[in-house]
Amino acid sequence: MRLGVHDLMLKDKGKSNTEFFNDTKKLVQEIDKVGYDRYWFAEHHGYESLLSVAPEVLASFFLSLTENMAIGAGGTMIMHYSPLKIAEIFKTLNQLAPGRIDLGMGRAPGCGVSEMRALNNKFRNEPSELYGEIETILAFLEDSKPEDPVYSNVKAVPTNTDSMVHPWILGSTGKTAPWAAEWGLPYSFAKFFLVDTPAKVFEDYKKNFKPSTFSSDPYISISYKILVCEDKEKLDYIGKSFDYYHIQQIKNDYSGIVDPEDLKDHHFNLNDQAILEKAYDMRYLIKGNKQEVADILEKEIETYQIDEILSFSPIFDVDNRIESYKLLKEIFD
Repeated sequence: MRLGVHDLMLKDKGKSNTEFFNDTKKLVQEIDKVGYDRYWFAEHHGYESLLSVAPEVLASFFLSLTENMAIGAGGTMIMHYSPLKIAEIFKTLNQLAPGRIDLGMGRAPGCGVSEMRALNNKFRNEPSELYGEIETILAFLEDSKPEDPVYSNVKAVPTNTDSMVHPWILGSTGKTAPWAAEWGLPYSFAKFFLVDTPAKVFEDYKKNFKPSTFSSDPYISISYKILVCEDKEKLDYIGKSFDYYHIQQIKNDYSGIVDPEDLKDHHFNLNDQAILEKAYDMRYLIKGNKQEVADILEKEIETYQIDEILSFSPIFDVDNRIESYKLLKEIFD
């Protein structure tokens, strides 16, 4: 089983930006050393504690500090940018680090309406579904001529590179899975965004997949919120903050990961308890020791025909996050 990190760049409460970026350097380099296959930065805007506002810049920086794993945007929110600009950014990155660049294309905004307007002054109140834009990006990535007349007379430079960018289709509802199959692209599903999606979506994706320039076989990754810890007392301690962040997410509170010490006397009310119970039952959240997490993931892998697990781990303190990621890796070694 291949493994990756899906990083929203969520700060610990009380950390400065400089401290957080230094923690991220430590985390990314450690993840590369222990043998993860992939590290993605997820684009969001308008939240002061979500610092992945420029995933392509982060990818460029961390490619220079790592040696093995693929790094990229998971995803780039394509509604904000020109297809030509997206293609040229990622083709340039691929020229600098051949074969290690992922372009996860997302159709969601990753922000509020005000940010959408500020990012793109041509913002439409009812934007298109963006499938045409994705087709244009794919054409540019393989040095072919886009069908859209706006782009058909230009080229995305650099051309004729020795390797290709690895494009992915992202989703959180299952709606884009048929398109990923039609285009012959790997499909990455963010389960931690809390949408119950039937297994048939993934079965149909694999059944209907059409090989392409980019991929000869179907490939599914699914992202979960995961915490792994072998010490029961510590698991309960840091796990309370992990659970609390889930409640924050439900309330659209992205103010940062709370120190578990500040939650020692916190009691989840009945509504919050019900939310957490559902999240664990639906496997949006996964928490436990190695064996417990392994048992859950084994069932998920079988149900959804998963080829790769991505972990988003909103765990307080970088050393706790590193420990969890290492234990997750040990499960599949």
